[in-house]
Amino acid sequence: MTEEEIIRQESPEMGALFDGLASVAEQMSEIAATHRPLFGGDVYLTGSEVTERLFISRRTLQDYRDRGLLPYTRIGGKMLYKLSDLERLLRENYRTQTPPRLLHRITHKPQTP
Repeated sequence: MTEEEIIRQESPEMGALFDGLASVAEQMSEIAATHRPLFGGDVYLTGSEVTERLFISRRTLQDYRDRGLLPYTRIGGKMLYKLSDLERLLRENYRTQTPPRLLHRITHKPQTP
């Protein structure tokens, strides 16, 4: 084996290899931090995660629970919500059109005297 064929620690190839390994290690850390195990095929979220995803307050989340809009499980005082229930709530309340009354307010400006 000649000296040109030997890859040294300071060679560009080794630098690229170490950079790639560092990138993979960072991605694995991110995956490990956000991974949620499945229970019966479902992912459960905490109240904080639900409020962050829906951009709502904790009080609004409590109102959704009280009105039966969003089912939950209580374990040791901690509320858990199925991701599938959250997706169902969003799907059921999705609107594809602007209501005519709101559309009228948007397109017709009041006349000023």
